[in-house]
Amino acid sequence: MTEITRLYDIQPIGPINFPILVDNNQVMVMSGETVLSVLTAIGLRTISENDNYQELGFYCAMGVCHSCHVQINDRYKRRACLTLVRPDMVVVTKVNRIKKEGLK
Repeated sequence: MTEITRLYDIQPIGPINFPILVDNNQVMVMSGETVLSVLTAIGLRTISENDNYQELGFYCAMGVCHSCHVQINDRYKRRACLTLVRPDMVVVTKVNRIKKEGLK
């Protein structure tokens, strides 16, 4: 496991409170951030895969478009833009339950 450095924050973030795992890499985050803001800060632009196996990036960043689905703590299709980070969170990007479980 490696630690990913945040290079793309729009403005400096406050004190870093705790780590989360993103695609099996540790990322330091602060309380109150969304998963999407963390993914953006580490430079991920394509974060999701739809049911037709197309990679997607986030679009609206307010919960309407459903383009930011990621797996969070083994739960599929969680909206990264609306989910606040929590300690011990595990985020997996570019995962598709239908493809992973052979349902299609």
